[in-house]
Amino acid sequence: MSLLPHFAFTFQNAFWFSLLFGITNLVMLKVFPSHYKKRVLTMPRFKNIAGQIAGSLNFILFQGLILLVCFMPVKHVPIASEAAYAIFILGYIAYVMSLVNYATTPPDKPVTKGIYRYSRNPQQLSSIAMWFGIGFITACWMIVIICLFQLLLAYPTFIAQEKYCIEKYGDEYIKYMQKAPRYFLIKD
Repeated sequence: MSLLPHFAFTFQNAFWFSLLFGITNLVMLKVFPSHYKKRVLTMPRFKNIAGQIAGSLNFILFQGLILLVCFMPVKHVPIASEAAYAIFILGYIAYVMSLVNYATTPPDKPVTKGIYRYSRNPQQLSSIAMWFGIGFITACWMIVIICLFQLLLAYPTFIAQEKYCIEKYGDEYIKYMQKAPRYFLIKD
C-alpha cells in the first residue's frame, strides 16, 4: 500500500466503483417517489459553526473520494483483495438496503425498518465502509485515512439529523433512538 498511487485513467481503474455508486443513486432518485428526493437531498441544519464546517468538510471529502478513485488503479493483492472486495460488497448491499428502507417509508414517519433497526445512520456508515474497501482495493492509504477522518466528521451531522428527527417525529423517534444504536452494533 502507498499513500498516493500513480494516477492514470484506464479501464483497470477503480472508476467502476464510482460509476456503480452514481448509477445506484440516480436509479433510486428516478424510481422512488418525489418525497424521497426531497428527504434525501435535504441537508441537516447545524446549530453551530463547528458543525457546519465539519458537515461541509465531510461532504467535500466524500465528493473528492468519488472523483479520486476514478484515477487510481485497482491492485490485486492475494487475500487482502478478497477481504477488500468483501468489505465493499457488504457496504454496498447495506447502502442499497438503507436507500430502499428510506425511500419506502412514508414522509410523515421516521425510518425505523430494515437496516435502520441496527443503525440510525446506515446510509452514511455503509457508504464509508464501501470507500474503506475501495481504499484497500486500490492499495491507497490516503483513501483509508480519509474514511477514518469522515467517521469523525460525520458525528456533527448525525447529531443534527437526530435533533431534526426529534423535532419532526417527537416521542416516536426518541423511542427509536433508545432501541437502535447510532453506529452498527455500538450503543451510544
